[in-house]
Amino acid sequence: MEKLKEDYISIDTSLEYMEAIAIEYIPDVDIDPSTGERYICGTTALPIFIRRYNQNELYGNFTYEEYIAHEDIQNTLKGLGVDIDKFWFLLLFIFDYTCGTCLDGMKATGIGIEQLTKFAKAIADNHKEINQFGVSFKKPITISVKVEGKHQIVIDNANAIGYLATTIINNLKEIEEHPWMQSQQVSMTTNAEEKESVQIWLFYKIFNDFFNLSPYDKLFNVRQKKGSTISLSKTLLISRLIYFTKLSTNKNFSEDEFTLKGYIKQYKDKRIDTVNSIYF
Repeated sequence: MEKLKEDYISIDTSLEYMEAIAIEYIPDVDIDPSTGERYICGTTALPIFIRRYNQNELYGNFTYEEYIAHEDIQNTLKGLGVDIDKFWFLLLFIFDYTCGTCLDGMKATGIGIEQLTKFAKAIADNHKEINQFGVSFKKPITISVKVEGKHQIVIDNANAIGYLATTIINNLKEIEEHPWMQSQQVSMTTNAEEKESVQIWLFYKIFNDFFNLSPYDKLFNVRQKKGSTISLSKTLLISRLIYFTKLSTNKNFSEDEFTLKGYIKQYKDKRIDTVNSIYF
């Protein structure tokens, strides 16, 4: 296929599907100066993807010709009413994105508000009582702070620990609204990888999220015609894409959706703590 035009105002219509899911995963956020409210204004992934595509830097060892020639995949896409070329760019982006997250990710901390909430809850769950002497706990408890190259500081005073937890709990709403508390911190020099099975699950999840986006959730919700042998299962389609892109060499992925369903069940509540090194 020809190179994509690097015009981020008049965007190539072939990137419609890719842009739609990229907005969900890599949104470009701006602030309304009149209200101070944050709002999504596109995606920062678009120029990165176009540049990588034009310079042949995308992950993946499969071609457009192979994609077009894959009868099962093409029959399902046509049966669902999916635009073949738009879906090709969606496939390229999702494969590239999962590689940037799982194979070549960057180490990240957890989200601040989540860590503080778990911290306060662990203390509160161990709370025994408060009396005239202060706070007491069911089991001995300490808090330690370690600064690299410095001596570790240990807090073992029950009253200090109890007060700290209470302060966090009483101010959770205000803390949660602070923008720092909703973001992860990234170590640019520390690589992190996820297992191949996690990449397969993430590949499925992003495609599934795409099919659940409005208006595609209704547009591609097509019933099987009576007597037709062409599968319109989106799960089986994604499973076949996993085998097609060589995310897995297990041929079962190309034959049925049961193998993929095992991955979906295994990683249902999975949280990926690596940050994408390409589309961050």
